[in-house]
Amino acid sequence: MSCVERFVLDELEAKKIALLGLGVENRALALFLRSKNIGFSVCDHRSEEEFEVLRQEWGEDIRSWHLGADSLASLHEFELVFRTPGLSVLRPELRRASRQGVVISSQTRLFFALSPAPILGVTGTKGKGTTVALIAEILREGPAKRVFSGGNIGVPPIGFLDELTGADLVVLELSSFQLQDLDRSPRIGVLLGIGEDHLDYHANATEYVQAKRSICSFQTAADTLIFKRDCPRAREFAAASSARSLAFSTVGEVEEGVWGGDGGLWWRPPGGHKEFICAVGDIPLKGEHNLENIAAATAAAAAAGAPVEQIAAGIRRFKGLEHRLERVGERGGVVYYNDSLATTPAAAAAAIKAFAEPVVLIAGGASKGSDFSLLGAAIATEGVKAVILIGAEAPQIEAAISQAGTFAGELVKGCVSMAAAVAAARQQARSGDVVLLAPACASFGMFENYKDRGEQFRHLALA
Repeated sequence: MSCVERFVLDELEAKKIALLGLGVENRALALFLRSKNIGFSVCDHRSEEEFEVLRQEWGEDIRSWHLGADSLASLHEFELVFRTPGLSVLRPELRRASRQGVVISSQTRLFFALSPAPILGVTGTKGKGTTVALIAEILREGPAKRVFSGGNIGVPPIGFLDELTGADLVVLELSSFQLQDLDRSPRIGVLLGIGEDHLDYHANATEYVQAKRSICSFQTAADTLIFKRDCPRAREFAAASSARSLAFSTVGEVEEGVWGGDGGLWWRPPGGHKEFICAVGDIPLKGEHNLENIAAATAAAAAAGAPVEQIAAGIRRFKGLEHRLERVGERGGVVYYNDSLATTPAAAAAAIKAFAEPVVLIAGGASKGSDFSLLGAAIATEGVKAVILIGAEAPQIEAAISQAGTFAGELVKGCVSMAAAVAAARQQARSGDVVLLAPACASFGMFENYKDRGEQFRHLALA
């Protein structure tokens, strides 16, 4: 254990601590604190019945339980609280507690303070998971002793903290929820395109963008920022950053960094000559947006010390992730793709543009406060032959399609389940077509989460 870690843990032992929400991240944090004999309380909006087994298992390790609708009413009793990512620092209860002197933290923030290994962090509105997975795939045979990946992809990094050494590397997917209150930036920050998302969570688009800024706000001249040159907000972040910056682009050549052009992927190190990485035709993933993700991952891997040959080999063997433009299979000449993680209009529009074939699109779901005009335009202009609408946002998507003005395909409404949506899509599709699940919306309401949505689609497509 390092001196820094011992100092931080000694401080924690002396404080009155509460975990706000006992989801995936805070449950991992609870296990970590219990392993260090650090006491804490739990505040969660769920009922006592839902925690009955856990309360018996953890027993007196938990100082107190605050459950139900008033679980956040007594935050002033604590000195330090760790919020679940789904609980915004802008919540009135948290803001009031902060004014009363309570320190608001998170599992991610604690991990940044304790990790002996350097951190490579990735953020952006879409593409984070694919970029993180590809970086880790490339670097597992690289200069670091071991490469660990986690964060917003569903693996809380606090769970592998005790395994880390200074010779390892950690690659984290960082959402705006996790970046919102960080006071440190990663050693290598990767900034994908920044659009608008989670406006049901953030105060407004400006506050969402400001949360993303933590990826580089605390970097120094010894750090590196990888940024999307073709995104104005990313360029603005890079211009204001103290870190050395490397650009990536799929539009044209960059001075230092990675770009796609002339049928290939290219890298130019600072002060060096351009080097060929691989042919675009060798890349297994579909879509211009995935070429952007690959360019970003290439720049990050190169910044972390990976040679060109290793990067090219990692790109060629990488097959993508579940629920991210995942090829499910073919039935009757129709190919089915699951992009359940396309939860924003921009992500769904990018998925549509990945196909030259006619597309039967399944879209809709729960609200995230999104503007669907970009999706409507893509549906009207990118070869979509039919749209199957589901969920609460179906009328808003229909309105966006209508406003785009030129959609001549079929519009199917009233599907109340994934089974009904897939059946409707099957009726519309012909051999040579693609059926694409790219919802552009959150999953709750009809599904447990995006995984449940994608798995239902996958099962029904192949049934």
